[in-house]
Amino acid sequence: MKYRLIYVFILFNFQLLLMIQEGYCQKLKDTITINGITVSEKRLNPLLGLKTCSIDSLTLEKNTGASLSDLLSSHTSVFMKTYGQGGLATASFRGTSASHTPVLWNDVAINSPMLSQMDFSMLPVFFMDDIKLMYGGSSLINNSGGLGGSINIENKSSKEKLNISYIQQIGSFSTYGSYLDVGVGSGKFHSRSRLMFLTSANDFSYKNNTVGNDEYPVEIRKDAAYKQYGWLQEFYFQPKVTDELGVKLWFQKNERDIPQPLVVLPIDQNEQQKNSVFRGTANWKHYQGKGKLETSIAYIYDFLNYSNKIAFINSDNRTHTFAVNVKYRYKFSEKTTLNTGITNDYYRINSNNYMDIKTRNQLSAFVGATSEITPRLAVNAVVRKEVSDKDFQPFLPSLGIDYHLLKDNSLLLKAHISKNYHLPSLNDLYWSPGGNPELKPEDGFSTEGGVAYEFKKKSLFSLITEVTYFYTHITDWILWQPDPVFRYWTPLNLKEVNTQGLECNANLVYQLKTMVFRLNAMYSYTSARNLKPINQNDNTTDKQLIYTPVHSYNASLRAEWKTYFLSVASHFTGKRFTNTSNTRYMPAYQLTDLSLGMTFPFKNMNHNSFSVQLNVNNLFDIDYQAIAWQPMPGRNMEIQLKYNFKNK
Repeated sequence: MKYRLIYVFILFNFQLLLMIQEGYCQKLKDTITINGITVSEKRLNPLLGLKTCSIDSLTLEKNTGASLSDLLSSHTSVFMKTYGQGGLATASFRGTSASHTPVLWNDVAINSPMLSQMDFSMLPVFFMDDIKLMYGGSSLINNSGGLGGSINIENKSSKEKLNISYIQQIGSFSTYGSYLDVGVGSGKFHSRSRLMFLTSANDFSYKNNTVGNDEYPVEIRKDAAYKQYGWLQEFYFQPKVTDELGVKLWFQKNERDIPQPLVVLPIDQNEQQKNSVFRGTANWKHYQGKGKLETSIAYIYDFLNYSNKIAFINSDNRTHTFAVNVKYRYKFSEKTTLNTGITNDYYRINSNNYMDIKTRNQLSAFVGATSEITPRLAVNAVVRKEVSDKDFQPFLPSLGIDYHLLKDNSLLLKAHISKNYHLPSLNDLYWSPGGNPELKPEDGFSTEGGVAYEFKKKSLFSLITEVTYFYTHITDWILWQPDPVFRYWTPLNLKEVNTQGLECNANLVYQLKTMVFRLNAMYSYTSARNLKPINQNDNTTDKQLIYTPVHSYNASLRAEWKTYFLSVASHFTGKRFTNTSNTRYMPAYQLTDLSLGMTFPFKNMNHNSFSVQLNVNNLFDIDYQAIAWQPMPGRNMEIQLKYNFKNK
């Protein structure tokens, strides 16, 4: 299968060749370039009062062969609950659950409707050109359900006539990755094709803390191998300056063995998971006068098989998603903009874990306005209304304010308040046995406020800092627990949860002659506590939610000189409680990663280059577990070789 994909990929791009011989938190701007003409407009920010953050292009390039799970855990304040390389990885914004984090790919929601979750280990950074984190109520501009926040992934056209990039990675534990990126175009038409293949035995050594007292024996992790391969194909057509058409097709297959926890007697290749997914979307952007119209349609097919030999489980799950999205923006003046849109998502699930085929139709519409009241004060308001099947959901309003304290706009105060809700997943409703069709949606109220400061001194020095306080109150939190009569697990609307905390970010860039230094640092304090006892004997009230660290931070320093770079990154994860009464916990850990690389431009070939990069992960060989009884690798390395050719 792998070689057939490579053959089709090469043949397709060869035919095209015969036919036709960009970061930290940032302001939004619409720009399209066609035949040397650039259409650019200043755009009022529709996310006033909110925290948003983009992953910068240097970080994306350095982590080309990583999963989105690895990238977010080491470079953002989002907590990743991960079972290790190639294993299940879910995200938590601000103390909320994994199901409260929608992921959008080019405005298409790609979370599993069965779980309302996303496995971030199955999202390769290589297939992403822009990653934006939308905290708190900022997710309402795109969809509902993001009680903690959402993650937006976008693809962008390559404007070069010909761009070829090939990356080969070789790493510890028999890990090999190959990545090919080919972009071709001629004025109005552009095509970009990306092909990736990743495999790993993942047979790292670890200390087994379930055996012995003082000195734990060193063992080899078994049955943790994984394999991924995929193809992302993009077409862009711009018949005139005011129109852009795009088609994006994403094929991917994932296979992995699931190792047993250390407290369970290992059985060779007992648990396995196989996943095949196709995501396709077509969109049209049209600019006319003061308005901009965006329309898109999408289809997603997701097949997942989980097998457990000892438990005699063979779980087959097939998901079909059909989505239509229409958005319109109208600029009344330089100071006032109207945004409106409507989305319809239809899900069809065929699973041997349900009694029959289940469907859900979710219709959502929003209208919002952004206005610059004074040169220093801007206000944004959004109202969203949804219908799930025949059930009308409550109105979801949000209000955001930005106020610049200084005339030069360097010091910003911001505040935001919003309501949100999250529908029960289809597993919550229909899983057999245990599903509960009577579940109510989880209801959320959130507010945040912060201050941001920006200082620049020509091109030599820049500093951006931001401090944000957030508060979220969620009622009818869905919790699975054992049924006292039938002895299987079932979900109920049991919890009432408060999450609040503080987030601090700093980004500094300093240029000293031919050297450039970049420093990024983030700290997060998160209190996520249950307010409502489940029963009379419940002792979990006012306790921190499990696997939610109170303290976490990460920092990175990168030095660049000519075509050389050196980067050191460190990330700390505080202790996580493993039971609801907070009597047991996983200890805190701090990891340090080192990267160094160099680029060799070819003489007389300005746009050709060859680069080498060495990554050392867990530099100090820390022994740790992110999840109880799931060991993680010690010091490990990988080398990356990259060849790049451009013809502009």
